[in-house]
Order: sequence, then C-alpha cells, then structure tokens
Amino acid sequence: MRLQIAIDRVSVERADEIMKLTAGYADIIEVGTSLIKDFGLEGSVRLLKEKYPDQCILADLKTCDEGEYEFKKAYECGSDIPTVMGFSSVSTLKACQKAAKASGKEYMIDLLEVPDEKLEILKKEFSDAIFCIHLPSDNQGKGLEDLVRHMCAQLNGIEKIAVAGGVTLDTIGIMKNVGIDIVIVGGAINRAENMTEAAKAFAGAVRR
Repeated sequence: MRLQIAIDRVSVERADEIMKLTAGYADIIEVGTSLIKDFGLEGSVRLLKEKYPDQCILADLKTCDEGEYEFKKAYECGSDIPTVMGFSSVSTLKACQKAAKASGKEYMIDLLEVPDEKLEILKKEFSDAIFCIHLPSDNQGKGLEDLVRHMCAQLNGIEKIAVAGGVTLDTIGIMKNVGIDIVIVGGAINRAENMTEAAKAFAGAVRR
C-alpha cells in the first residue's frame, strides 16, 4: 500500500516546508487543487518537482473538460499523476487517458459523486487508471468505511484503488483488508502538532 500526503490551502513556501518535514515517508505528494489555482502549475507543481525531482507528485487538477490540454500541461510541469473527475464526459476521460499513455505515466479518476451506472462505464473503458474513492471533505470523515466497502465491491477487478476523505490511523486496517493501493492523508498529517511523527506513524501503518 502507498501513502499519499495531500498538501492544500497553504502557500508554496509552506508546501515546501511540509515536504521537508515529511521527507522519506510519502510515496506520493499531492499538490492540491487550491495550490494549483492560487499559483498555477508553473508556480506549484513545477517548482516543487524541480526541488524534489525524485518525489512522485500528483497534481490534483480535478479536470472536467479540456482533458488532453490540461493533462499535457501537468505532465510538462513535472506531474507524475494528474487527476480527472469521473463525472466528466467519456470523451474528456479518453483525452486524459491518451495524454497519460503518451507520457508513459499514471493518471487518477476521482470518483466523487459518481453513480454506479457511470462507474460501470469507467471500469470498462479506463481499467488502467487509479480509481479514487472520495468522501467529500465536508462530510468530515463520516461514512468513510461504508463508502469504501460499497465502492470496492463495485470496483472488483480494478488493480489500483485510492481512498481520500477522513483517513485516520484507525482506518488503515480496513483499507488493507479491502485491497486499497493508495491511502490519501491530508489534515491528519499536515495539521498535526508534529508532522514528521504523524507522517512516520502513517507510513509505518501503511507499510507494516
């Protein structure tokens, strides 16, 4: 299982500091949507990738249109994994898939509010993607276990599944039991009193 640390709603300088404090513990660093909106791909993803060239970086674009253009730009700026919303049109998703294949890199489909009917289409057409089960942050973690169990049953046969939205140390065992590949942790690490120790604890639980 891989640990993804999400960094969002901070300055690029603070993002850099968080990366230094959690160095060696994150398999993937997520440059959050607000960082990209506030500072652009050049001022966030490219800057951080240049400082940490060996770190796998996810750009949380939340693309829902202009798929090929946005994904190409993300890859050019150093993103290893950009994201597209699962509720996007199939043509947009295919454009993202095309850009990912051309770059030889991964891509993630965010399943926020994706109904089961659409999920069946996504499974058939985009089995090469990382599928991210996403509990809205406004839910404050409530209902995560039920959502994960339901979605994993629907995602039978998909190799790479991520989970975001209220993941805690107490839920890591559940994630392992249902075969999650990537756990995405934000506030539980970057709002911790000691970020290094929090990252270390999550990394230990994920890799144990």
